[in-house]
Amino acid sequence: MRRQWQSGRSSSTRRTQGGAVAVIVALSLAVLIGVVGLALDLGKLYIVRSELQNSADACALAAVRDLTGATINLSVSEAAGITAGNLNRVFFQSQQVQFATDSNVTYTDSLSNPFLPKGSVANPSKIKFVKCTTSLSNISNWFVQVLNVLPGNSVANASVSTMAVATTSPAQTTCAIPVYVCKAGTQVSPPIAGQSYTPGQWIASKTGSPPQYGPGNFGWAALDGSNNANAIRDELTGNYCALPAIGSSVGSPGNMITDTGAWNSRFGIYANPYSQSADAHDFTGFAYTAASWKLGSNAYSDFVSKRSTFTPYQGDALAQITTKGSYSSTTYSAGTDRRLALAPEVDCTQLLSGHKATIAWWDCVLMLDPMDSGGGAAAVHLEYEGKSTDASVPCATQGTPGDGTSVGPLVPVLVQ
Repeated sequence: MRRQWQSGRSSSTRRTQGGAVAVIVALSLAVLIGVVGLALDLGKLYIVRSELQNSADACALAAVRDLTGATINLSVSEAAGITAGNLNRVFFQSQQVQFATDSNVTYTDSLSNPFLPKGSVANPSKIKFVKCTTSLSNISNWFVQVLNVLPGNSVANASVSTMAVATTSPAQTTCAIPVYVCKAGTQVSPPIAGQSYTPGQWIASKTGSPPQYGPGNFGWAALDGSNNANAIRDELTGNYCALPAIGSSVGSPGNMITDTGAWNSRFGIYANPYSQSADAHDFTGFAYTAASWKLGSNAYSDFVSKRSTFTPYQGDALAQITTKGSYSSTTYSAGTDRRLALAPEVDCTQLLSGHKATIAWWDCVLMLDPMDSGGGAAAVHLEYEGKSTDASVPCATQGTPGDGTSVGPLVPVLVQ
């Protein structure tokens, strides 16, 4: 009888323990599935957030592009942003991102000030920043909902939101050559006071010495601010890309430098001590002179075609100049970007009383012709292609945003 009683109690205990283990296993599986589900659901939310961020970025970049120009219409900016944002899809590309006017696209003149809808902006011309917000709510959870079986738990659907802030920033540009270009009406010949240069116009270098100078529209300027001719030679043979800021000074040593070799090296024409191995030339050395380009303007498009075929300098006889340098008659495929460059524009009246002038802005110019041996008497020429801030100038580097010292056209850039 005792053994039977003990056996019955042991069987009951095992059934009780077995039931408890089943409950623990069930709860553990629920927790395990919930944890795994949490990881999967968080991954889903991360993907949704990335998709929303793409939409917000596209919206902000498109909207801020319309904050340039003389007349700014925030309705146009807002519409451009919403259109670009709506091109993106969300929730594994299954849904279109929804934008609401006056709430998803907002504006401010400073990051320290609040963002406002377009209807609340008093002065659109002062607006510098655009913020686009995107969101998606009521996102169902795939697995983590199993945690609802636990007492006291209630897992709600998720929501995700993102934002992007954009502004405009100067683009990267090509490097500069050490010359100054006279502002229209300030010591230029012929006088063009009250006007400005036009893209494609040829301008000639000055001759003579200060303070008289001579006819011509550009002269030599050391970009490091000195009036040292050696600095100009170094800047011509090198690449001067750390451009001085607008408002800073460039220095002029006076008339044309007598060392023609530095200028001519960009055309692939070399005289001692310059050489092709040390001083890079452009992809083309083809010269534009009165003899080779009788139009006397608008040579840039032809320059582009000559560069594409690596056309070398055609020679002194055809160009009707005397360089007294050696040049290759074969293609210049080993060249680089050397003749399309930036140059500071200054008020040349400042040079009548000194050797420095203040940079008003930067111009995009094309070096047209090599220099006669010895420099001095004969002028060389640049073709004016426009201000560096003009969107169409060829000196800009594909609209890529630059740093704070860049002077290229304004292009959209994300800041947040």
